[in-house]
Amino acid sequence: MPAITATLTVDLAALCANYRLLKQRHAAGKVAAVVKANAYGLGMVPVATALAEREGCTVFFVATLSEAVTLREALPAAIIHVFAGPLKGEEADYAVHRLRPVLNSMEHLERWRAFRQHTGEVSPLPAALHVDTGMCRLGLSMEDLPRLDPESLVRECGLTLLMSHLACASEPAHPLNAEQLRLFTEARRSFPALPASLANSSGHFLSHDFHFDLGRPGCALYGITPNPDLPNPMQHVATWSAPILQIRTIERDQPIGYGATRTVTRDMKVATVASGYADGLHRTASNVLAAWIEDHRCPMLGRVSMDLTCYDVTAVPDSVLEGADRVTLMGPQQPVDTLADAYGTIGYEVLCHLGGRVTPVYR
Repeated sequence: MPAITATLTVDLAALCANYRLLKQRHAAGKVAAVVKANAYGLGMVPVATALAEREGCTVFFVATLSEAVTLREALPAAIIHVFAGPLKGEEADYAVHRLRPVLNSMEHLERWRAFRQHTGEVSPLPAALHVDTGMCRLGLSMEDLPRLDPESLVRECGLTLLMSHLACASEPAHPLNAEQLRLFTEARRSFPALPASLANSSGHFLSHDFHFDLGRPGCALYGITPNPDLPNPMQHVATWSAPILQIRTIERDQPIGYGATRTVTRDMKVATVASGYADGLHRTASNVLAAWIEDHRCPMLGRVSMDLTCYDVTAVPDSVLEGADRVTLMGPQQPVDTLADAYGTIGYEVLCHLGGRVTPVYR
């Protein structure tokens, strides 16, 4: 019996191939995996498990403590960093679950140092230090660094990694890239013994000067292009398909959907498909984004509604249409970045907004 819900098929082999490509691109060849936001909507535990078991990935980054605790249950031996760092009162949870906070502020440093001193455990409670070099979100400012005693800080806070985050790596010629590299190199002089990490997904495609000791790719693992101006070197990972509920013939001059925003200009076969904005299909793609049946493009007709969307399947041969029970909304012919363009957003948001009604399938 075919599934009655939309399906997200995650190609774990393609995911692993993307990880290998990023390792090959990285000068040091050591690459972590960013699996925050449920691995960008594709399923944190199956994605991380595949990377750990098939590719030997040992270092992971997530956004929150709750994500890290879930991942720890699946990967008992992994090194797991938490970008947000410890909120007040969370320090003991990091110790219990053997997690590594990213320390983003002077307050983080003081609280983590005090916690380690209070527990009397010096070495088993490691952490990463985040220095802001131009993103202006999280991280110690460059002005904070002269106030620190680096040698004592490394020892008392158990620092094992120095990191920053590139703001414009997907635009190689952007001047902020060079400025961030300069500032991060300056910050590293204060912590010469610490491994360093600067390159995100797009950073792997900048010069080796940006790579340092550890890469931290996220979006490229999942097939999102690291540079919108160049052909995408990453393999397609996520395919979104949805069931066809009905195929009917609509006579010319009939309106379709809410608001009657589309009127058919000829008799046509129309497929009503069980996916809408409740599944993550943005309403901004109304009358724009196509669906695919095998190699046949099917234009959208009318608005995306909560549960349903309509497509023109007139050009699909009857021999194909008779055996079709689903359309593909995101796949090799229409990858995630194409959806992002139709939505007026980025691939990250497309994947993260896939709804709970979209059933994941791993192969």
